[in-house]
Amino acid sequence: MSTESLDMSVGARLWYEGAAWTVAQIDGSAVLLRSVDRFLRVHAPALVGAARPLDDDPSEERAPHAELDAVVLAGLTGAQRARVEAEAEIYSQLVLPVSDVPLEQRYEQAAVTLKISPRSARRRATRFVERGLAGLVDSRLLQPSHRAVAQEWDQTCREVLDSYTNRSNPTMRTVLRRTNALYLAQNPGAPVPSQSVAYERLRELDKGRYTFGAAKQRRSVAERPGGVLGRLRADRPGQYVVLDTTPLDVFAMEPLTGRWVNTELTVAMDLYSRCILGLILRPISTTAQDVAAVMFQVVTPQAWGPPNNGDVPAPYIGVPETLLAQETGALPDTIVVDHGKVYLSLRTRAVCQRLGINIQPAIPHKPTDKPTIERFFRTLRQQLLEHLAAYKGPDIYSRGKNIEDQAFYYVPELEAILREWIGIYHHTPHRGLCDPLLPKVELSPAEMFARGMATAGVLRLPASDDLRMEFLDVAWRSIQHYGVEIDGRRYDGPALNLHRGARSPHGGAHAGKWPIMVDRDDVRTVYFQDPDTRTWHDLEWEHAPSLDAPLSSEAAAYTRKLSRQSDRHVDAGAALDDLLERYSKGAVTGRREKNLARRLATQPAEVFTAPATGDVPAVIDLAAHLERRRARAQVADDLDVFERYYAQHPEADGLEVFDE
Repeated sequence: MSTESLDMSVGARLWYEGAAWTVAQIDGSAVLLRSVDRFLRVHAPALVGAARPLDDDPSEERAPHAELDAVVLAGLTGAQRARVEAEAEIYSQLVLPVSDVPLEQRYEQAAVTLKISPRSARRRATRFVERGLAGLVDSRLLQPSHRAVAQEWDQTCREVLDSYTNRSNPTMRTVLRRTNALYLAQNPGAPVPSQSVAYERLRELDKGRYTFGAAKQRRSVAERPGGVLGRLRADRPGQYVVLDTTPLDVFAMEPLTGRWVNTELTVAMDLYSRCILGLILRPISTTAQDVAAVMFQVVTPQAWGPPNNGDVPAPYIGVPETLLAQETGALPDTIVVDHGKVYLSLRTRAVCQRLGINIQPAIPHKPTDKPTIERFFRTLRQQLLEHLAAYKGPDIYSRGKNIEDQAFYYVPELEAILREWIGIYHHTPHRGLCDPLLPKVELSPAEMFARGMATAGVLRLPASDDLRMEFLDVAWRSIQHYGVEIDGRRYDGPALNLHRGARSPHGGAHAGKWPIMVDRDDVRTVYFQDPDTRTWHDLEWEHAPSLDAPLSSEAAAYTRKLSRQSDRHVDAGAALDDLLERYSKGAVTGRREKNLARRLATQPAEVFTAPATGDVPAVIDLAAHLERRRARAQVADDLDVFERYYAQHPEADGLEVFDE
């Protein structure tokens, strides 16, 4: 009886749950088993794999490490499989059919056809009858090709390879030398592999460890979690939004100084459709304000693609239920962030509190938490960045010579190029996107987004401008006759006319004061909400007309610092111009001051148009006033003033002296 099947007829004997049983009765799919005076009724399919025949000859059982017949046949090449099938056809025609020709003579005929001995033909025909095609496969064809090495030596080699996880790259010779020394110390007198065998075995053991490759990749692989890797899956657009920041592999140029600068890119991606919902490019490093700006882009419609592509609507998910930064598959009401300060800032926590999202720090050094956005960064580098000037490669080993001298794009221009390319990316087929109903159709992020929105039909839109203000900081101030003062800067506007000198209806820690929303990236304007109409109004800084570019709170603090050091009033524009001039000459040495200069140098200048005095009679042309004040400050207090006067008024007769 073959051990491949289990006989369940009445009277058959089997071994089940540590006892010998006899089949006493079969009732449909139920089987009644008897063992001496015990009876047991079981479901027949439950015996599959749990019971085995009791009367079979153990010598007929397959070897414990024998491969399945399907595995044996699948391990053959096409030519080897054809030869086995041809041999089986000969046995099927000459040996197996019933014939008047003696069996030994038929074996001889098969041996002549196959060019083997009759004894071999008899033995192979017997295996063919027992196992089919797998019985004709030569076991030597499936033997491993590498030479045998002691398991203790392999274990020692793995320990040595693990010791280089956080160290610099070694040579293979060094690893083998340490492995042999440690192996002989643990196993004195044991034979060590030959040099060729040791090198071959070392390459096999190092596969996937990258001991002799990139050190960063080696550390990333070592920190990979063991066991089954989970995956966060989104059911519709906007359910999960992934945020991450990466250094950009392209040098950018400062508009004012003409120097190159490193940049960091912060991106928000919809996990379901892989659409980009927000993007910001900043020099040096990303701040909490930049993360808040990206989150603001997520909840507001964005424009992607070429400038003339306005007729093509961009993907807009509204207000997502979950925002993720380096996601790990947390609950749908949780934002999982890394331990960077920009993601755990007060501003980020305030926005998440308003949206009803919890914050959970992710596991440190877990690179498998954000595979989708990491793949996007790779696509961005391969399809766009490496075709731009000043491309510096993914690492220092890939960088060319004097690449920084080729920096051509300003930071705002580079961000505009990224936004235009993302418009193309949204309509490019993505291999990672597929519909279960259309498994062979590669969808683009825009198509996947459209299918998801049509299926889910969920779109949460901001109901008012209040959500936009959630991304700004709150400054509690009293409203004076001249407006409000924030960090030494005075702001005013017509919206304050009805509330000057009045107490705020707000209570709590800042009772009686008014909440003013401040954008730390641009302090030229703050925002005030009228408590009666609940509408938002802009309050302008008194020195804003003299600025032709956004001024951050850090830059404003720098101007006040200069004012205290020189004990004089400093114009913000003049102080920043002086900072940029000194930075262009290399006179700025402080790290904080240098980073401030780089950020200011990358901001695009804006053309300011002063309001006409005829349109607004009560408004003083502050820009012209400041220009006249600078001109007066340059006039020397000597007789040059008379020369200037006569040069400007040639018709004057002279100066008249009055006696008192």
